[in-house]
Amino acid sequence: RLERLQRVVTKLQMESGLCEEQLNQADTLLQSDVRLLNAGKPPQKAAEVERDLDKADAMIRLLFNDVQALKDGRHPQGEQMYRRVYRLHERLVAIRTEYNLRLKSGVTVTVATAVGGQQQQRPRAEAEEAPLRYLQDLLAWVEENQRRLAAAEWGMDLPTVEAQLGGHRGLHHSIEEFRAKIERARADEVRHVWGSGCGTRGGAGAVGREVRAVGCQPCPCPQTSSKWRLRHLESLEAFVSAATRELLWLSQREEEEVAFDWSHRNPNMAAKKDNYS
Repeated sequence: RLERLQRVVTKLQMESGLCEEQLNQADTLLQSDVRLLNAGKPPQKAAEVERDLDKADAMIRLLFNDVQALKDGRHPQGEQMYRRVYRLHERLVAIRTEYNLRLKSGVTVTVATAVGGQQQQRPRAEAEEAPLRYLQDLLAWVEENQRRLAAAEWGMDLPTVEAQLGGHRGLHHSIEEFRAKIERARADEVRHVWGSGCGTRGGAGAVGREVRAVGCQPCPCPQTSSKWRLRHLESLEAFVSAATRELLWLSQREEEEVAFDWSHRNPNMAAKKDNYS
């Protein structure tokens, strides 16, 4: 058992290093595009950044599965590995947040003009809409995950259930953190729009109306569905794990019976009879 868990530790160390490299690459590309935006040029690497972030997201979900195996096995490095993976997850969330806010919105406060390198302000309404677009991105993210949860399947064997459980633990961490971000973004946007008075100006009236519409809706964050699925996946994993152990025991007993010498020449027949009794 300890040898098996130590192999998991080695795997975690190697794959967390690969995940960190993936995040470093995504961050480097993101900062490159942010510099282009600040210079008034269109971003070039947005698709690559999103692809790298998706890859890191998938890797982290599997890492959470391995971490849980260590914690369940009470390995002394379980907590240390958990903190390592969770730091990767926090960095993923931070980079994705900056990507949504800085790159997806495509809005910077100032751009360079073609004449004399002077700086000019973008239309104020466009700058004011950037946080709202960020809020809409977050809402779209949680709505997509709500659909994923509704369509999620249940595994029929132990490896599939364990993979689903590990993947969902990572998703659940993301949902818990993004719920707080959505509420904060909504509050900041409402304060920003109405604090600046843009709700009373004709040019930004549409923004104000949209904020009011969003503010009246309950948060669609699939937190309840995620908790429900996590609880039932844990219950299913415990049941399937126990059933698998019983099936393995039966298989071993069957092999013993098939290999047993049932002839009258076997001196162990008396012991076998006692065993059956």
